[in-house]
Amino acid sequence: MPRKIRVMFGIVTALGACLVMYQVSLMILHHRKLYFSDDHIPVILWWTPFGNNNRVKTCGNAKCYFTHNRTFENDVRLKSILFYGSNLHIHDLPNWRSSAISWGLLHEESPRNNPILVHEEALNLFNYSSTFSRLSNVPLMLLDLPGLEELVATSYYISTKEKSALIHVENLAPILYIQSDCDTVSDRDSYVSELMKHIRIDSYGACMNNAQLDNRLKNNYLDILSDREFLLFVAKYKFTIAFENAICDDYITEKLWRPLIVGSVPIYYGSPSFKDWLPNNKSAISILDFTSPIELANFLYNLLKNNSAYEEYLSHKLNERENRITNSKLLSALERRQTGIPNDFGNYMEEFECFICKRIQKNRKLQESIVTKRQYNCSLPRDPITGEINKHNWWTEQWSIEKCGAKLLSHYITNNISINIKHFDEQKMSMYDNNEC
Repeated sequence: MPRKIRVMFGIVTALGACLVMYQVSLMILHHRKLYFSDDHIPVILWWTPFGNNNRVKTCGNAKCYFTHNRTFENDVRLKSILFYGSNLHIHDLPNWRSSAISWGLLHEESPRNNPILVHEEALNLFNYSSTFSRLSNVPLMLLDLPGLEELVATSYYISTKEKSALIHVENLAPILYIQSDCDTVSDRDSYVSELMKHIRIDSYGACMNNAQLDNRLKNNYLDILSDREFLLFVAKYKFTIAFENAICDDYITEKLWRPLIVGSVPIYYGSPSFKDWLPNNKSAISILDFTSPIELANFLYNLLKNNSAYEEYLSHKLNERENRITNSKLLSALERRQTGIPNDFGNYMEEFECFICKRIQKNRKLQESIVTKRQYNCSLPRDPITGEINKHNWWTEQWSIEKCGAKLLSHYITNNISINIKHFDEQKMSMYDNNEC
C-alpha cells in the first residue's frame, strides 16, 4: 500500500511540475507579446481598449507598437495615449500627464455619450482628434455615407406616381418618422409633435408612436436599418424626418443618408452645416428654413400637389447619371477615399492610428496641436421650434454641470493631481451650485 501511495504521489508531483512548466511557458510567451525588444519603435497606448493591440504596425515609413496594456504607461518608449470618447471616464485616467506624450481622441458619437467633451477645457487636454468635424485630423463627417454609387443608384427608388398611389392603397402618410430614443439633446420629438398637428406623419418607433410595423420588421427593426427590406419600406414614403439627437457642426448620421439613398426626401434637423455635403442644392429640406412647423407643413402640402416641384429634390436619382451629383465639395471628399476599401469605422480608426504614428516620427512640439471646439462644436440644447436655449430640457442643466466638470478636470490633469471620483463629483456640484464655471 505505501508503495502505491509513493507511486501515485510521484505521478501527481510530475504532473504538477509539467503544469507549472506549461504555465511558465505561457507567461513567457505572453511577456514576449507584450514586451517586444525593438527599443527604437515608439509605443502608442489605447487607454480605453480599442483599435490594434500588441501589434507593430507599419504606416508608410513609420512603425509604431499599439497596445492596450497599461503597464506601458511608465515605459520610456511611450509616445502617445489614445482614448475612445464614449469609453472615457473621469475615474479612469492615466496617473500622470507628461508634456512629452500626446493624447489623441477618437469620438464619432454625439455629446449625449459624454457631455463633458463639448467644453473647451476638456477638449484642450487632447492634441489630436478624429471626430465628426471636417476640421479634425481624421474627419468622420461622411462615416455613415457608404459611397457615391449608393446615392445615385435606383435600386430602392419608387417613382413619385407609385408613392402617390401607395398613400391611398396602403393608407400611408406622406411622412415617415421612426425613432426610439426619446430623450435627446435636440428635443426633436417636440417639433415632430407640433408638425403632426398640421400634416399626417406615420411614426413607427417608440417616440410619438401612432403606427405599427408589420411582423417582418417589428421585432428587430433596430438591427436591420440597413437591410434591403427595411430600405424598401422607407422608400415608399415621399418624405422622411431625419432629426439628429444633438446639434453639432458636421455631425451627420445615417438618418440623413438613408432617405437620400432610397429616394425619400429628408426633412432635416441637425448639423447647421449639413448642406455642404448634400448631393445637390435641393436634396433635403431644412426645418430651419421655415419660421414654424405650420409653415413647413404648408410647404410640404404644395410639394405633394406638384410632382415636378417634388422631384427637384430627387435629381440625384432622376438626372442623367453624370449630372446626378453637382456638389463639388462632396465629390472631392468621396474621391479622397481609397479605392476598394470599405467605408467602415474600422478603417477610419486605422487611419487615425497611422496619423498619430507618423506625427510621432516628426517630433513636432505638442503645443503646436491642441483640440478645440472647432473639432467638436456642439450648441447648447435649444428648442427646435423657437431656437431659444431650452431651459426645460434636462440636457441643458447637464451641459452646465459638465462645464464645471471640464474646468475641474483640466485643473486636475494639468497639475497631475490624482482623482478621487467621489471628491471630484462633490467639487463639481459645489462649483455648479456657486456659479463658479
